[in-house]
Amino acid sequence: MDEKQTVGSGAPAAREFPPETLCPSCGKFVGAYEKCPYCGTELKKRMSIVFFKRAALVLAIGGLFLLWLTATKMKPQLVRIGDINARMNNAVVEVRGKVVGVTMMGKDGIGFTVDDGSEEIRAQAFRGKAKMRDLGNIPQVGDEVSVVGSIQMTDRYGTSLMLNMPSKVRVIPAIPQKVMIEEVTLANKNKVVEVVGEIIAVRKAKDTTILLIGDTTGTTDVPLFKSDLARVKDITRLTRIGNEIRISGNVDAFKDRPQIKVRNVEKIEVLSEDTIPTKKIPGYEKIQEKSTGAEEPAGQNKSGEGEAESQPSAWF
Repeated sequence: MDEKQTVGSGAPAAREFPPETLCPSCGKFVGAYEKCPYCGTELKKRMSIVFFKRAALVLAIGGLFLLWLTATKMKPQLVRIGDINARMNNAVVEVRGKVVGVTMMGKDGIGFTVDDGSEEIRAQAFRGKAKMRDLGNIPQVGDEVSVVGSIQMTDRYGTSLMLNMPSKVRVIPAIPQKVMIEEVTLANKNKVVEVVGEIIAVRKAKDTTILLIGDTTGTTDVPLFKSDLARVKDITRLTRIGNEIRISGNVDAFKDRPQIKVRNVEKIEVLSEDTIPTKKIPGYEKIQEKSTGAEEPAGQNKSGEGEAESQPSAWF
């Protein structure tokens, strides 16, 4: 043959190969190898074979890089939640709207519901809460958000938005509205407010410390969760009866009673001046009648077992 050889000697080969792909010593097929795997002969290849071998590696690496670039740098399509349909399953999109609900899932999971006026969708990440906390982009009720994620549609969970990259959540914090406590009502649920109130009672409920604060217009509950208080240096100041505090939070409800869920416990401000006439707080006298050892400030009871141990189990 002029241009091709057969593998082996004697009987015709099943396939014919170009001479440059055969070992000149043993005659066996070695392809793009630069050393014969059978006899160890060093092989001098045509430049085209070496070139294509190395080019294939470069193209493979380049393809992976382009995939990464597409996933991280390209701007996804902005969609209205109400326009999401079955054909968009697994698509990476961006949604914008107001947060109307937040839940924590396990040790590092987070989920929140976004409403853009057309419909609501639940955005969730089974991992990433710690990363989002470090980035400062954990959303709260009332915040405006821009979220990038992949649409997931299942029979069991319906339509949701999976957050694979915590850095793709942008949060515009809500601006609290200054109100009197009488405006903390179920009708204003989810509204972000700022109030000043005097602590008139404190009690414990499992891992939650609940403050009852009041001004001259009314009273409301303020739950402080153990996980939040763990980041506070001086808990006593935040739970001492008689202290006046300024807080920002979302109007929420528990057992059909309005309450304020503090947005950031570390930013609770203890006022140095007494601005609220204590005896003009509605229900103050009744609360004191129900209290046992109410004269003793929370966090300084004789048992030394923590805040609110000397307070009544409930004030309503």
